[in-house]
Amino acid sequence: MAKTQEELLAIIRPLPLAHYEVDTHWGMLDKTLAGLTEDYGLEFDPDYQRGHVWTAAQRQAYVESVFRGAISTAGLTIQFNCPTFESRLLKADRDLPDGFQVMDGLQRLTAVREFMAGNVRPFGLTLDDLTGTSFSPKGMTYRLRFAVFCFQYKLDVLEHYLALNRGGTPHSDDEIARIIAMRDDLVRAGAPRSH
Repeated sequence: MAKTQEELLAIIRPLPLAHYEVDTHWGMLDKTLAGLTEDYGLEFDPDYQRGHVWTAAQRQAYVESVFRGAISTAGLTIQFNCPTFESRLLKADRDLPDGFQVMDGLQRLTAVREFMAGNVRPFGLTLDDLTGTSFSPKGMTYRLRFAVFCFQYKLDVLEHYLALNRGGTPHSDDEIARIIAMRDDLVRAGAPRSH
C-alpha cells in the first residue's frame, strides 16, 4: 500500500533549507567573518565539530582543486547556524547560544583563510604570483557560499550535522597511492591528454 505524504515525511525527515545564502569572494572573506563576529558572534569550533583536522598538504590540495575547477558548488559551501539570525524564529526555550557557529565546512573555510594569509602555497605560488591574472583570489572569481540555518535546538543541529557527515567512505592512503601510480605509469608511457 502506498504511503501518505505524512508517513513519508516521518520516514525521510528531509533536511530544512538554509534561511539565507550569500556568496563571499575570497578577498573579502576575513572582512565578512569579522562583520559576522562583530554583529552576532562567531564560533568556529563548537563542541560537535571535529576541530582543525586537515594537514597543510590537504589544505594546499583543496585550494589547488578549486583553482583547477574540480570542486563543485557543494564543496564551496560553508554551513552556519545562527538561532538569532531571524528574530521571528526565536524560541524562548532554545538551548543554543547566540551567534553563528560553523556547522559544516570548517576544513574548507580554514584552507581558504590560510591561503589568503599566505600560509598555503598552491602549486608553490604566492598571492603575489597570482595578482593581475585570472587566478587572482582578490577578484570575484573565487567565492565561498555561506548558508545560514536558524536551528533553535542543539538536537536539530546534531541531527543535521550527522545527516551531512555520516555515510560515505573516505579514500584510504593506499587507494590514493594506487591511483597516483596508475597516473604516473600513463605519464611515463607518454599517454595523450586533453591539454
